[in-house]
Amino acid sequence: MSKNVVRGVVCAALAVASLVAAPVAARAAGKEAWVPPAEPAGKPQLKLKVSKYEGGTNGELTVEVTNPGTAPADFDAQGLYFVPTGDPDHAPQRLGAVGPFQVTTEQGSPRKAKLTVPAGGKATLRLDVYCIDSHRRSPRTGDDFEMASARMPKQLSSEIHSQAGKAAERVGGYAAPAAKSSVQSEVWKARDKKWIKLDGEGKQEAVK
Repeated sequence: MSKNVVRGVVCAALAVASLVAAPVAARAAGKEAWVPPAEPAGKPQLKLKVSKYEGGTNGELTVEVTNPGTAPADFDAQGLYFVPTGDPDHAPQRLGAVGPFQVTTEQGSPRKAKLTVPAGGKATLRLDVYCIDSHRRSPRTGDDFEMASARMPKQLSSEIHSQAGKAAERVGGYAAPAAKSSVQSEVWKARDKKWIKLDGEGKQEAVK
């Protein structure tokens, strides 16, 4: 076989490989969107892009938060939730951010309830997220999620924040391994108490 033929075979193989890999890389990167303001009358100041999800019924969602403005802006995760991409009729549970998040720094990953992002700055955060649809299947590591267009209604967000915080405190805080099941139970309880439609509803919610 001539060198030209071999070279052609190698190039063709590389081209096919790049076509196969490209959609995966694009999907994993997610899309950037404005973070809904904590107050309804507020103006969006930060942007967020989902990088990856790791976990099952609950886990960690790694996100990148950027501040394209000319003044510092505060990031607060309370009330944010994330919708799985794809057909909502067969999608896994949506995920709600609960408790303080971890900030990735050179010195470690401290937990914070809020973070001030400087003008033009960027931060990589790991959000503790919990399933909010007990009737759906659990998500899996690698599932793709997008941030919802608005935060949860204040009533639901406040109840989850209050009850989940008490559950975590009883077992040593959100970072304690025992907190996962306790907090998840409170999140489902608050969600099912009075069903409120959120982004990503499908036929799976017909019984609600």
